[in-house]
Formats: sequence, C-alpha cells, structure tokens
Amino acid sequence: MRENKRVNFLIALALWGLCAGMFAPMLFVLLNSLKTFGEVVMEPLALPKVWNMDNYVEVLNTSNYVRVFGNTIYFSVLSGAIVLVLGSMAGYKLARMNNKAGKATQLIFMMAMMLPFPVIMIPMASVASSMGITNNLTRISVLNAGFSCSLAVIMYSQSIRGIPTELDECAFLDGCSGYRFFFAIIFPLLKPVTGTLAVLYFIRYWNDLMLPLVLISKKEYYTIPLSQLNFYNQFTQNRWNLLLASGVMAIIPVLILYIFAQKTIIEGIAAGAVKS
Repeated sequence: MRENKRVNFLIALALWGLCAGMFAPMLFVLLNSLKTFGEVVMEPLALPKVWNMDNYVEVLNTSNYVRVFGNTIYFSVLSGAIVLVLGSMAGYKLARMNNKAGKATQLIFMMAMMLPFPVIMIPMASVASSMGITNNLTRISVLNAGFSCSLAVIMYSQSIRGIPTELDECAFLDGCSGYRFFFAIIFPLLKPVTGTLAVLYFIRYWNDLMLPLVLISKKEYYTIPLSQLNFYNQFTQNRWNLLLASGVMAIIPVLILYIFAQKTIIEGIAAGAVKS
C-alpha cells in the first residue's frame, strides 16, 4: 500500500512538473507583454514595474487587429462548417460501404491524412492562382476544407459504424430518406464527435499559417497568423513588447474555447474510439 502511494505521488509530482514546464512559456509571454521594451530586454524574468495595457492598445492601432480578427473568424468558421457537413455525409456513406470499394476509399482518406502540406504547396498555389482563388477568403475556405477533411471523414465513419443499419431501414420504410433522413436522424446522434471535430478544426484553422501565406497577398485579407508574421518582420529588432502582446491577443480566443470545450473533445474522442 505504501509503495503504491509513493508511486502515485511521484507520478503526480512528475505530471505537475510537466504542466508547470508547459505553462512557464505562456506566463513568460504574458508578463513581458505588459512591460516596456527596455524591461523586456534588461529584466525578462522579473515582474512588470508598471502593469499597463499600452502595448495592447498600440497593437490594436498598428496591426488593424479588428479586421484581421474578423477575417480569421470567417475563415475558421466557414472552413469548419464545410468540413463538418460534407465530412459527416461522406463518413456516413463510407461507413455503409461494406465492400472492397469502401475499404479502398477509407485507405485513401487515411493516406491523405499523412500527406504533408509542403508536398502539394507549390502545385496548389499554381492551380489556385489560375482559378482565381487567391485573395478570396470564401474560395480559400472551400479549398482548405477539401484539403483537410480526411480526419473528419474517418472519425465520422467510425462513429456511424456503431449506429445499427436497422435504423436506416426503418426510416426508409416510414418514407424518410435522403438528406432529410441524414440530418434529422443520423446527424443528431453524432453530437459528441461533431463537437470534438468542431473544436479541433477551429483551432487548426485559427492557427493555420501555410495556406494563407501561399494564397493571400493583400493585407485586407490577412488572418491572425499571417498578420503575426508581418508584424514580426516589422518589429523584430526593437519592439519585442509589441510582438509578445500580439501573441497573447492571438491565443486568447483559442485558449478560452479549449478551456470550455475540453470535456466535449474528450467525450468525442472516446466515443469514436469504442466504435467498430
């Protein structure tokens, strides 16, 4: 019994140490975002002498943050909505294909998940430019959703396999078929995995830099990561306090979302894991 308690204590201590190590950089960024540039350079580990929000106000005035924030929200929400709708329908069809074609299709989606973006970055940029997709957040969102929907299709497919096919047959006999059947009966049963995917994809799109970097060149369409990169190029020499403040502003919405949705994420992943 004592040995078990000792082992549990050591494990808990190690986990708390790991949490502290992961939280330390965030605390460093937060504290230094409230300092002047001189304090950041001379005393980066000390508490701010004066706690003020001047850096945040200057970032708002310098980087057109409100417009950039709106662009990022639009890009993330639209891309995520397309993935959830089309991914759920594709996952349902894939789950009901109990043949070699279904297995081959699932293998293709799994291979697509392992395809790194830099491999197709140049061809995608070339095709997108020729089709007039660049510098258009709506078209870029559609392209982004198509490129990144593989995870959603696989997770939805695994969850739908746990739904009896007898439910489909009963609905068809009662005259409910097609899109009405899917969105009225099947989709509501997928709330756990839908919530998980919504949060995961929102965070992914919110932090996405590579695709906007390739397809967006006009500042009025910048997203937060792209604006951060431009901000870094402008103030990397003598305005570290502003860079850190902009970093805090960029991460706050995602952090709040993750704090409130972490239970949903865990439930959705667990629900998908037990389906066969």
